[in-house]
Amino acid sequence: MSEIFRFEDVKKLYPVQKKQLLDVIFRRKIPDVRALEHVNLSLDEGKILAVVGESGSGKSTMGKIVATIETISGGKLFFEGKEVNPGNIREVRRNVSMVFQNPSTSINPRMRIKELVSEPLGKFDEKAVRDVLNSVGLDYDDSKDKQPREFSGGQVQRIAIARALIKDPKLLVLDEPTSALDESIQAQMLNLLISLQKKNKLTYIFITHNIGVAKYISDEIIVIYAGEIVEYGDTRKIIETPKHPYTQLLINSIPSFKSKTVASPVGDVPSLINPPEGCRFHSRCPFVMEICKGREPPYIDVNGVKVKCWLYGENGN
Repeated sequence: MSEIFRFEDVKKLYPVQKKQLLDVIFRRKIPDVRALEHVNLSLDEGKILAVVGESGSGKSTMGKIVATIETISGGKLFFEGKEVNPGNIREVRRNVSMVFQNPSTSINPRMRIKELVSEPLGKFDEKAVRDVLNSVGLDYDDSKDKQPREFSGGQVQRIAIARALIKDPKLLVLDEPTSALDESIQAQMLNLLISLQKKNKLTYIFITHNIGVAKYISDEIIVIYAGEIVEYGDTRKIIETPKHPYTQLLINSIPSFKSKTVASPVGDVPSLINPPEGCRFHSRCPFVMEICKGREPPYIDVNGVKVKCWLYGENGN
């Protein structure tokens, strides 16, 4: 199995404001939001990778970087073994598509469905549009001349998926594609995505705040907190025996029929303009030690899972 995508020490910074004339004259430095830092990971073809974390953790930023919607501030990106650069970015974009949480942000509500779906091709191809609409469970003849407002939320998401698939990509980035849907429609959508992934031999990066959904759909999981990956590895291993305290709290926050109580991280996510020293989770961690407050933990391999936590380092187990 070959590697399709790789991050090498990737970071993404956003200035908190645009630089003004006086900033230039007085050489004032504009502070940055450190949305992602120290991201190292690789993804093999045909796998489904879930990216899990709270709102504002950097999940969507990571997805946009993969789809080349955002550029990186440092580090390197590789697609099929080649570093992504201005010379090959069009080829990368031809092979990577993205589906957004709210389709209304990515499609023109005034366009007809056949125009929306074929737009990424740069031309209208009736056979291609017919085939891809049928693949997501929509009838071409019934839907081709309608506008998005004539469809339900679940149907519009199917249209957005068809639009992403029309150029026959190798990698699909799915940013919270089911969170805006009713529970029953979510299940239908997840089953559709799994079916399409197997049929088209696709690779998915599935971004979600719901670790229960990640458990259902993914082969591997990245748990991201305050812009950094804190745990990364096989989905079954992480769900059954989570190592990082943040991952443990995320899993304990999933409601179940066995218990009427749920646990979740307390406190606020730290500022990404001025992150705390040491482990970024230490102010919310139930197992915090003195070393956590002053030194950033390394990644430790624990039974094949990468964990960024001092509990498994030189002062831990």
